[in-house]
Amino acid sequence: MSSFLSPLIYIYFLMFGTFISISSSSIFGIWLGLEINLMSFIPMIINSDQNKKSSEAAVKYFLIQAMASAIILFSSLMFIMYSSNMISFIPNLMMTMALGMKLGMAPLHFWFPETMEGLNWINSMILLTWQKISPLIIMSLLFNSTTLIFLALSSALIGAISGLNQTSLRKILSYSSISHLGWMNSIMYMNNEMWLIYFLIYSIMSIILCLSFFTLSLNYFSQLIYMNNMKKKIMIFINLLSMGGMPPLLGFLPKWTSILILNKNFPILMMLIISSLITLYFYTRLCFSTFTLYNPELLWNYKEMSKKSTLLSIMTLISILSLSPTLYLIL
Repeated sequence: MSSFLSPLIYIYFLMFGTFISISSSSIFGIWLGLEINLMSFIPMIINSDQNKKSSEAAVKYFLIQAMASAIILFSSLMFIMYSSNMISFIPNLMMTMALGMKLGMAPLHFWFPETMEGLNWINSMILLTWQKISPLIIMSLLFNSTTLIFLALSSALIGAISGLNQTSLRKILSYSSISHLGWMNSIMYMNNEMWLIYFLIYSIMSIILCLSFFTLSLNYFSQLIYMNNMKKKIMIFINLLSMGGMPPLLGFLPKWTSILILNKNFPILMMLIISSLITLYFYTRLCFSTFTLYNPELLWNYKEMSKKSTLLSIMTLISILSLSPTLYLIL
């Protein structure tokens, strides 16, 4: 009974901390919610897998988040000290950088892929989705425009380029997440609330992919090559191409709306489109390599279960069914 209740308690405080952060009217309340969220996620990382990678990931995650929280507290003190001074932009800049570090945005992304590598797929799903809610909402309220667009464009380009030579599926998703953060924060820079829709659709795509990899026990690119079930292989890559923004799949919808929002700022839009094309290139390359490097003599053994196939089919259908709203937007 206790082993069943422990994860529920962690999840309760994880959600409780997020709700405190996003509903607080003071920076102290924001910091308190972030700390509650952090201290509930650490035991989830450690208790998931008793190995060195999970412990290392927990230590890295704790140190980075604690450092960012300390900067948030320090910047809140500077807000009070320099509220009527010409250099009041410094605490705003520090707050934006600290929240960017919490999100894992480039060039402060050094911890994010390595931490993802030590997590199981359920914790990876939480880190990619729920753990981004508080920092993104706080950043939309307290951001320095110049710093925000610098972080956004750096994340879009570095996330796309760094994913080119990766073979770990967790690292591929982490760099893709960094690239998507660039799109979200660029919309935020334009003072548009459409980033919430983008984040919602990105979260759906991340959940679908993480559950797919968890269901089939996939961790590395080589395992995709050795799969002998072509239907499951096709379903996985429909979801991967959706994450990359391939039209007319689900991932194309937020990017299409982002292009409509950012069309007045051509340089930013061009950098984002280039980064998206690079991301789509390495997803397409993964697809092509997996279907052409098939070797029946080196099959990767995994359990064939009809329930897994049904779940994966339903999740893939969510990505494909976005065809109708995409055509509606275009027409």
